[in-house]
This record gives sequence, C-alpha cells and structure tokens, in this order.
Amino acid sequence: MIIKALKYENASDWFDFFDNRAFADHQGWKGCYCTGPFMPRLKKYDSKSPVRKEYAKWLIENGVMKGYLAYESGKVVGWCNVNMKSALPKYNDFSEESENVISIACFIVQKNYRRKGVAQKLLNRIIKDAQEKGIKIIEAYPRIKAQTEYGNFHGAYSLYEKNGFMTEKIKGVDVSRRHLE
Repeated sequence: MIIKALKYENASDWFDFFDNRAFADHQGWKGCYCTGPFMPRLKKYDSKSPVRKEYAKWLIENGVMKGYLAYESGKVVGWCNVNMKSALPKYNDFSEESENVISIACFIVQKNYRRKGVAQKLLNRIIKDAQEKGIKIIEAYPRIKAQTEYGNFHGAYSLYEKNGFMTEKIKGVDVSRRHLE
C-alpha cells in the first residue's frame, strides 16, 4: 500500500475514488466530496453553485483541501481529510486554540478494504508528517459510541485510543487529542 498526500496532480485519483468506490455501499453520502469541514463555504469561493463536487474541485485547485490517499494496485482505496485546524471552519468554532494543531476530519475506506489496516496506515503517515513539521497537537472527532461503519466516518475511537490519543473536553465537546512533544 502506498500513501500519498493529496495534490492537484493526483486529484483525478481522488475524484475517481469519490465517484466510483468511496460510497458504493452508502449512496446517501455519495455527493459529500468531503466538503463538510469547509462549511460554511469559504468567502474566497465565489461560485453560487450548490454542487459540492465543484466546491471540492476549487478547494483542491487552490491547495485548501489537504489529506492523504491510500493506493492499492494503482487505485485509491482510502482517504483521510486532515488539515490545519485553522483552515477548517467547522472545527475552528469550538476550539480555544487552532495554531499548530491539525484536525483529522474524516476517514473513508472502500468497503472491501475495511478492517485491513488502511486507516492505521493513513494515521501513521499523519503522525509521522506532523512530527516532522513540528505540529504540537493532532486532534480528531470520533463518535465514541458509533453504531455503524459510517458512524465512524471521523475514524474509529479505538483507532485513536490505541495510537496514544486522549479524550479532552474543549468547550463542552469531547475531542481525541495526541500531543506531540
């Protein structure tokens, strides 16, 4: 398995994953394009179109959407949306700090690759790159009592727990955090 950072050059792989495999077993989420963390829409985005795919394309073209792609046999089988917390309007609202903090907003793994370590490999890369960049905190928002695979779209609580994340309450919200010092 190869893990690559999302870049404009591999955006077509990302769109292929979202269009054809990411939500093959959950059609209700097919049009999300991982734009939720960028809501409300950024003021710099001047289109009035409600189409999330167009917004995602703009986010990628402008270097705003960040994350990692997991490739197997040349195709993307997993994705993790991870960015500086200050870049994500959805998560910046309830935090007392966002400088030098990265937020893991979403994990999506193709159905036939789930429970095979894809999310762990993505998280390993996130941690490694964060340490190299001098990031102080990695933050995630898992649902502790998620009942379904899709309830774990932020990543499974157990994944974070076994990787040294601790639950902290920030402005009344339970957040999983790993301090990198």
